[in-house]
Amino acid sequence: MGDGNMVIGVNCGHTISGAGSGADGLLKESEHTRLVGYELMDKLKAMGVKVVDCTIDKAPTQQEYLKKAVDIANKEELDWFISIHFNASREHKGHGVEVYTYKGRQYPDALDVCSNIERLGFFNRGVKAGNGLYVIRKTRAKAMLIEVCFCDNEEDVAVYNDSGAQEAIAQAVFNGIYKYAVRPDAVKLEDPTIPFISYVGEIAKRDWERRKIILPSVVVAQAMKESARGTSELAREANALFGIKKNGWKGRTYRKNATEQRTDGSYYIIPQTEWRAYDSWEESILDHNDYIAGRSIDGGKTLTYGPVIGCENYVLACQYLQECGYATSVTYAKSLINDYIEKYNLAMFDGD
Repeated sequence: MGDGNMVIGVNCGHTISGAGSGADGLLKESEHTRLVGYELMDKLKAMGVKVVDCTIDKAPTQQEYLKKAVDIANKEELDWFISIHFNASREHKGHGVEVYTYKGRQYPDALDVCSNIERLGFFNRGVKAGNGLYVIRKTRAKAMLIEVCFCDNEEDVAVYNDSGAQEAIAQAVFNGIYKYAVRPDAVKLEDPTIPFISYVGEIAKRDWERRKIILPSVVVAQAMKESARGTSELAREANALFGIKKNGWKGRTYRKNATEQRTDGSYYIIPQTEWRAYDSWEESILDHNDYIAGRSIDGGKTLTYGPVIGCENYVLACQYLQECGYATSVTYAKSLINDYIEKYNLAMFDGD
């Protein structure tokens, strides 16, 4: 249980409409600040934290909206004031997560919030000085304003949706403040990523030793990337750790939009795509390996992922996956190698 005396104020940024309603890009900012903010509030309450909702749905002016939010916060003795926002840029090219604190103070929990959201696939813009922001300057409590990502940038929006949207972001923020604010005694708790890595790694390692289809390090990296470490919609609702479409699958399926990338780097949506669904994550991992081993588009004459099968070099295996068309992302192989295998030493599952 959490510390029953802990009090955290959460502001879902902007009004719903009218004055102070925020950016309206590919995502409507005021809608998604509430999706993220209320998900975060629920997680905090579940840990016994007292949550003060500092959200303002309507105000005659932006200044009045800001003042009302701060007034609510300042009526309480808060341990943290957290304001959720989504960014936008004039040319729609800005991307990544950033957090603002008073004078840019590098609070460990603010740094962790940035790092946790970065792990979902976003560029980390860091913790910056927010002295000019009303809610940072005027609240008496320690405060952070989180710009989750750029709601007018196709790449950021695709990462947001694919990583698990509001649930994944709320969990990333919660994990960032959990150790320091909710349970100060838990600072030395291990990275919550570790159990997921161990679970997938052991299954992938056993299957590699038995069938020699695809290196365990690559399987774990794919599962981490494609399921946001088991938090994505597909992982939660369909037990699917990999984005494998129906493609001849005879089992049950799950429908959700697919976000694909063109060779020029732009994105497009395929609505109501059918994805493979499973009874367990283990079934998903083994079917992923079956898919790599048996996928063919010419009746079995050639295997789509032939070069991947049995490859004992993770760099080559990742490059082969991309070259053979496993994912439309133009940075898929590079991300698997740099952001997952080498960052988390996943080669430890590959053996000697």
